[in-house]
Amino acid sequence: MMRRYWQPIFLKSELPEPDGAPIRVRHLGENLIAWRNSDGSVGLMQNACPHRGASMFFGRNEENGLRCVYHGWKFDTEGNCVDMPNEPAESNFKHKIQATTYPGAEWGGLVWIYMGPPDKQPGLPQYDWCLTPNPGRQYWKWMQESNYLQGLEGNIDSSHASFLHSFIEKNHDWNVNVRRGDLIKDGAPHLTAKETPFGFIYGAARQAPDEQHYWRVTPFSLPFYTVIPGTPDTDRPFSGHGWVPIDDENVWLITYSWHPTRPMSDFGEKPGHNAH
Repeated sequence: MMRRYWQPIFLKSELPEPDGAPIRVRHLGENLIAWRNSDGSVGLMQNACPHRGASMFFGRNEENGLRCVYHGWKFDTEGNCVDMPNEPAESNFKHKIQATTYPGAEWGGLVWIYMGPPDKQPGLPQYDWCLTPNPGRQYWKWMQESNYLQGLEGNIDSSHASFLHSFIEKNHDWNVNVRRGDLIKDGAPHLTAKETPFGFIYGAARQAPDEQHYWRVTPFSLPFYTVIPGTPDTDRPFSGHGWVPIDDENVWLITYSWHPTRPMSDFGEKPGHNAH
């Protein structure tokens, strides 16, 4: 199922220039090599050269292809062997060799991969944080040593905010932030979930003064995206996470913050700054 989605695998800045050095990528349990072609397009190929298994990480990125350092076999972004210099000029053997490659695309400041069936390939995702012009968005990325689902489940759990994100001081002035006070004082929210075409949303209702309720609404978008509930009635950026699976034990956490009309420099945001 995961392979039917375009997934972000690294920041644009990690693959900055055409004909630059290749980088290693591990995604969905596969070891891959990424490079940026002479024309600026992105290539994503199996790590091992189909000839003798040498790592293409050491290959030479030149003239819209990646050339193996061992025998000079060169591959394009579709996995075709376009040059085989250790074969006679009249040989057609290169046409019989095919490397495993995946479509790559640069979109919204990130580099994406699609690993599913070609006939099922969808268009690139139209998330708000991709569509927002560059000054209005920021990304951060780090690795977490857990299964993606463990991280995702913890992220969308609204109950933990009352404890993990609580104040340490016993006599804290709750009037400093009334909503945060309501969030922390009621550690047993009532949860209501609703399925949507993109995944689901759920609301966590907490008791507030004067017989009112404080609601935190958390959206989840398939296959692994969240948006952190922000503070109502404030002109603050939105933030969320993408839990991108490396393998069964590791995940890339890509945090995105964006504002639809203002540059992020107006806020000096840090990852998840407006989370709670």
